[in-house]
Amino acid sequence: MSYSLRAFFKQDQEPSPWVLQTPVDVDTLIDAVLSEPPTNSVITLYVAERPKTEHDMPDHELRVAINQESKVGGVRYSGPHDGGAGVWYAAGALSERDEVFYYYMGHDEGWPQDSEVSLDTIRAAVKSLLLSGGRMTDIQWREWPRLVS
Repeated sequence: MSYSLRAFFKQDQEPSPWVLQTPVDVDTLIDAVLSEPPTNSVITLYVAERPKTEHDMPDHELRVAINQESKVGGVRYSGPHDGGAGVWYAAGALSERDEVFYYYMGHDEGWPQDSEVSLDTIRAAVKSLLLSGGRMTDIQWREWPRLVS
């Protein structure tokens, strides 16, 4: 089965998301966000073909965050996985920043101190979602801490 992704990262983007259907589309989106101001540094992605909840909402979400200046970012997945559901992030390097945060549609969003990964990892995570419809398996996932917004 082939999948398509709906991606959001700008306040004025509703209701028209970016539609990603190929790995090249993923690279184009990441490159576009790299040229955006920091207020547009988080992308939310949803698989169009996945089931909806009883409230007609996606049953999952992949968020990728990009620090345009240092060319690193973060990956967070929420939804069902291996018979359970939860929120996880890709464990990466400890940030040199005192606080790790990004901006989603103008609102700041805190991330774990050890969540910085390379742009290559971010691209791979989004491409994996596109190709498999689920979360990437070649990442060390950790449970999202409850104290991080």
